[in-house]
Amino acid sequence: MVCAACVMAMFVTGCSSSGPGEDEAAPLTAEQLLGETAEAMATVGSASFTLEQKDGTVFIDDGEQLAFQSADGRFAAPASSEALLSVDALGFATEVGAIAIDGELWFTNPLTGEWTVAPESFTFDPADLFAAETGFTTLLTEAAETAELVDDPAQSDDPELGKRYNVRAPVSAERVEVLTGGLVSQATDIDLWIDAETRRIVEVRFALALDDTVSNWRMTIGDYDAEVTIAPPELTTEG
Repeated sequence: MVCAACVMAMFVTGCSSSGPGEDEAAPLTAEQLLGETAEAMATVGSASFTLEQKDGTVFIDDGEQLAFQSADGRFAAPASSEALLSVDALGFATEVGAIAIDGELWFTNPLTGEWTVAPESFTFDPADLFAAETGFTTLLTEAAETAELVDDPAQSDDPELGKRYNVRAPVSAERVEVLTGGLVSQATDIDLWIDAETRRIVEVRFALALDDTVSNWRMTIGDYDAEVTIAPPELTTEG
Protein backbone atom coordinates (compact mmCIF):
# COMPACT_ATOMS: atom_id res chain seq x y z
CA MET A 1 0.00 0.00 0.00
CA VAL A 2 1.30 3.36 -0.94
CA CYS A 3 1.54 5.64 2.06
CA ALA A 4 -0.67 8.71 2.22
CA ALA A 5 2.32 11.02 2.35
CA CYS A 6 3.70 9.55 -0.85
CA VAL A 7 0.36 9.93 -2.60
CA MET A 8 0.14 13.54 -1.49
CA ALA A 9 3.67 14.23 -2.70
CA MET A 10 2.88 12.72 -6.08
CA PHE A 11 -0.34 14.77 -6.30
CA VAL A 12 1.40 18.03 -5.46
CA THR A 13 4.21 17.30 -7.89
CA GLY A 14 1.80 16.48 -10.67
CA CYS A 15 -0.32 19.60 -10.09
CA SER A 16 2.66 21.94 -9.90
CA SER A 17 4.53 20.66 -12.93
CA SER A 18 4.84 23.22 -15.69
CA GLY A 19 7.02 24.11 -18.60
CA PRO A 20 10.16 26.20 -18.28
CA GLY A 21 9.40 29.80 -17.31
CA GLU A 22 5.67 29.28 -16.88
CA ASP A 23 5.67 29.76 -13.11
CA GLU A 24 8.27 32.52 -12.91
CA ALA A 25 7.86 35.89 -14.57
CA ALA A 26 10.57 36.74 -17.04
CA PRO A 27 13.11 39.17 -15.58
CA LEU A 28 12.63 42.80 -16.50
CA THR A 29 15.10 43.99 -19.13
CA ALA A 30 16.53 47.49 -19.47
CA GLU A 31 14.85 47.83 -22.86
CA GLN A 32 11.45 46.94 -21.42
CA LEU A 33 11.93 49.26 -18.45
CA LEU A 34 12.92 52.23 -20.61
CA GLY A 35 9.96 51.59 -22.89
CA GLU A 36 7.60 51.72 -19.92
CA THR A 37 9.37 54.81 -18.58
CA ALA A 38 9.08 56.55 -21.95
CA GLU A 39 5.33 56.02 -21.85
CA ALA A 40 5.12 57.32 -18.26
CA MET A 41 7.21 60.42 -18.99
CA ALA A 42 5.08 61.22 -22.04
CA THR A 43 2.09 61.85 -19.77
CA VAL A 44 3.76 64.28 -17.33
CA GLY A 45 1.56 67.29 -16.68
CA SER A 46 3.98 69.11 -14.41
CA ALA A 47 7.12 68.54 -12.36
CA SER A 48 9.73 70.28 -10.27
CA PHE A 49 13.43 69.83 -10.93
CA THR A 50 16.89 70.65 -9.67
CA LEU A 51 19.96 70.67 -11.93
CA GLU A 52 23.45 71.14 -10.56
CA GLN A 53 26.92 71.15 -12.05
CA LYS A 54 30.18 70.75 -10.14
CA ASP A 55 33.90 70.80 -10.86
CA GLY A 56 33.66 72.39 -14.31
CA THR A 57 33.07 75.84 -15.79
CA VAL A 58 30.03 76.21 -18.04
CA PHE A 59 28.95 79.70 -19.08
CA ILE A 60 25.35 80.70 -19.79
CA ASP A 61 26.33 83.85 -21.71
CA ASP A 62 28.38 84.60 -24.82
CA GLY A 63 30.60 86.97 -22.86
CA GLU A 64 31.60 84.10 -20.54
CA GLN A 65 30.96 86.10 -17.39
CA LEU A 66 28.17 83.99 -15.85
CA ALA A 67 29.23 80.45 -14.92
CA PHE A 68 26.38 78.02 -14.27
CA GLN A 69 26.22 76.37 -10.85
CA SER A 70 22.66 75.10 -10.41
CA ALA A 71 19.01 75.67 -11.24
CA ASP A 72 15.76 75.04 -9.39
CA GLY A 73 12.56 75.18 -11.36
CA ARG A 74 9.20 73.84 -12.48
CA PHE A 75 7.65 72.58 -15.68
CA ALA A 76 4.01 72.79 -16.78
CA ALA A 77 2.64 71.06 -19.86
CA PRO A 78 2.61 71.59 -22.69
CA ALA A 79 5.67 73.85 -22.98
CA SER A 80 6.24 76.17 -20.02
CA SER A 81 9.05 76.33 -17.49
CA GLU A 82 10.49 78.68 -14.91
CA ALA A 83 13.78 78.44 -13.06
CA LEU A 84 16.13 80.30 -10.78
CA LEU A 85 19.74 79.84 -11.85
CA SER A 86 22.61 80.18 -9.41
CA VAL A 87 25.67 81.51 -11.24
CA ASP A 88 29.17 82.71 -10.53
CA ALA A 89 29.68 86.20 -11.94
CA LEU A 90 33.42 86.74 -12.05
CA GLY A 91 33.83 85.34 -8.55
CA PHE A 92 30.60 86.70 -7.09
CA ALA A 93 27.57 84.47 -6.47
CA THR A 94 24.33 85.77 -7.94
CA GLU A 95 21.06 84.51 -9.44
CA VAL A 96 19.32 84.73 -12.79
CA GLY A 97 15.61 84.08 -13.26
CA ALA A 98 14.40 82.36 -16.42
CA ILE A 99 10.92 81.78 -17.85
CA ALA A 100 10.10 79.96 -21.08
CA ILE A 101 6.62 79.65 -22.60
CA ASP A 102 6.09 78.01 -25.99
CA GLY A 103 9.69 78.68 -26.95
CA GLU A 104 9.69 82.35 -25.94
CA LEU A 105 12.32 83.08 -23.28
CA TRP A 106 12.81 85.81 -20.69
CA PHE A 107 15.52 86.26 -18.08
CA THR A 108 16.54 88.67 -15.36
CA ASN A 109 19.50 90.98 -15.55
CA PRO A 110 21.99 89.62 -12.98
CA LEU A 111 22.85 93.16 -11.86
CA THR A 112 19.42 94.81 -11.68
CA GLY A 113 17.09 91.83 -11.36
CA GLU A 114 14.82 93.30 -14.05
CA TRP A 115 13.07 90.99 -16.50
CA THR A 116 13.88 91.28 -20.19
CA VAL A 117 13.47 89.27 -23.38
CA ALA A 118 16.33 86.77 -23.51
CA PRO A 119 18.90 87.12 -26.30
CA GLU A 120 19.09 84.36 -28.92
CA SER A 121 22.22 82.99 -27.27
CA PHE A 122 20.31 82.24 -24.06
CA THR A 123 18.73 78.82 -24.62
CA PHE A 124 17.98 77.55 -21.09
CA ASP A 125 14.51 76.06 -21.55
CA PRO A 126 13.84 73.06 -19.26
CA ALA A 127 10.48 72.55 -20.97
CA ASP A 128 12.48 70.83 -23.72
CA LEU A 129 13.12 68.01 -21.24
CA PHE A 130 9.48 67.02 -21.36
CA ALA A 131 8.77 67.70 -25.04
CA ALA A 132 8.03 64.52 -27.00
CA GLU A 133 10.39 65.43 -29.85
CA THR A 134 13.41 66.50 -27.78
CA GLY A 135 13.09 65.32 -24.20
CA PHE A 136 13.01 62.23 -22.04
CA THR A 137 10.62 60.26 -24.24
CA THR A 138 12.98 60.46 -27.21
CA LEU A 139 16.07 59.93 -25.04
CA LEU A 140 14.62 56.77 -23.51
CA THR A 141 13.48 55.41 -26.85
CA GLU A 142 16.89 56.00 -28.44
CA ALA A 143 18.77 54.48 -25.50
CA ALA A 144 16.55 51.43 -24.94
CA GLU A 145 18.50 48.94 -27.05
CA THR A 146 21.92 49.82 -25.59
CA ALA A 147 20.89 50.46 -21.98
CA GLU A 148 22.11 48.32 -19.08
CA LEU A 149 20.13 47.53 -15.95
CA VAL A 150 22.63 48.24 -13.17
CA ASP A 151 20.43 47.44 -10.17
CA ASP A 152 17.03 45.92 -9.58
CA PRO A 153 14.83 47.91 -7.22
CA ALA A 154 16.66 48.27 -3.94
CA GLN A 155 15.72 50.28 -0.92
CA SER A 156 17.66 53.54 -1.05
CA ASP A 157 19.51 55.00 1.91
CA ASP A 158 16.54 57.32 2.38
CA PRO A 159 13.38 55.21 2.81
CA GLU A 160 11.25 58.15 1.68
CA LEU A 161 12.68 57.81 -1.81
CA GLY A 162 11.26 54.31 -2.17
CA LYS A 163 12.50 51.58 -4.49
CA ARG A 164 14.19 52.57 -7.74
CA TYR A 165 15.81 51.02 -10.77
CA ASN A 166 19.25 52.21 -11.84
CA VAL A 167 19.84 52.12 -15.60
CA ARG A 168 22.98 53.17 -17.49
CA ALA A 169 22.90 54.12 -21.16
CA PRO A 170 24.91 56.03 -23.77
CA VAL A 171 23.16 59.14 -25.07
CA SER A 172 23.88 61.45 -27.98
CA ALA A 173 25.25 64.99 -27.81
CA GLU A 174 21.84 66.25 -28.89
CA ARG A 175 20.15 64.67 -25.86
CA VAL A 176 22.85 65.93 -23.48
CA GLU A 177 22.29 69.43 -24.83
CA VAL A 178 18.65 69.16 -23.74
CA LEU A 179 19.61 67.72 -20.33
CA THR A 180 21.91 70.69 -19.68
CA GLY A 181 19.44 73.32 -20.80
CA GLY A 182 21.33 73.98 -24.01
CA LEU A 183 24.62 74.63 -22.21
CA VAL A 184 26.72 71.63 -23.32
CA SER A 185 26.53 69.39 -26.40
CA GLN A 186 28.57 66.22 -25.85
CA ALA A 187 27.79 62.51 -26.05
CA THR A 188 28.24 60.58 -22.79
CA ASP A 189 26.90 57.77 -20.64
CA ILE A 190 24.19 58.66 -18.15
CA ASP A 191 22.79 56.97 -15.08
CA LEU A 192 19.02 57.08 -14.63
CA TRP A 193 17.13 56.26 -11.46
CA ILE A 194 13.52 55.27 -12.15
CA ASP A 195 10.79 54.91 -9.56
CA ALA A 196 9.80 51.24 -9.45
CA GLU A 197 6.12 51.99 -8.98
CA THR A 198 5.42 54.97 -11.22
CA ARG A 199 8.11 54.29 -13.84
CA ARG A 200 9.03 57.96 -13.81
CA ILE A 201 12.55 59.35 -13.67
CA VAL A 202 13.60 60.68 -10.27
CA GLU A 203 17.32 61.27 -10.81
CA VAL A 204 19.87 61.61 -13.62
CA ARG A 205 23.66 61.74 -13.31
CA PHE A 206 26.41 62.11 -15.89
CA ALA A 207 29.91 63.52 -16.39
CA LEU A 208 31.23 65.67 -19.24
CA ALA A 209 34.80 66.40 -20.30
CA LEU A 210 35.44 70.14 -20.43
CA ASP A 211 38.94 71.18 -21.44
CA ASP A 212 41.16 69.70 -18.72
CA THR A 213 38.40 69.12 -16.19
CA VAL A 214 35.43 66.82 -15.72
CA SER A 215 32.07 68.46 -15.09
CA ASN A 216 29.72 66.37 -12.95
CA TRP A 217 25.98 66.87 -13.40
CA ARG A 218 23.03 65.75 -11.29
CA MET A 219 19.33 66.29 -11.92
CA THR A 220 16.51 65.38 -9.56
CA ILE A 221 12.83 65.43 -10.54
CA GLY A 222 9.74 65.28 -8.34
CA ASP A 223 6.33 66.76 -7.53
CA TYR A 224 4.93 65.11 -10.62
CA ASP A 225 1.52 66.39 -11.77
CA ALA A 226 1.18 68.98 -9.00
CA GLU A 227 -0.81 72.11 -9.83
CA VAL A 228 1.56 74.57 -11.53
CA THR A 229 0.87 77.88 -13.27
CA ILE A 230 3.62 79.69 -15.18
CA ALA A 231 2.93 83.16 -16.54
CA PRO A 232 5.04 85.59 -18.60
CA PRO A 233 7.00 88.10 -16.50
CA GLU A 234 6.25 91.78 -16.32
CA LEU A 235 8.94 93.33 -18.46
CA THR A 236 10.86 96.38 -17.35
CA THR A 237 13.23 96.61 -20.30
CA GLU A 238 13.26 95.13 -23.78
CA GLY A 239 16.13 92.80 -24.74
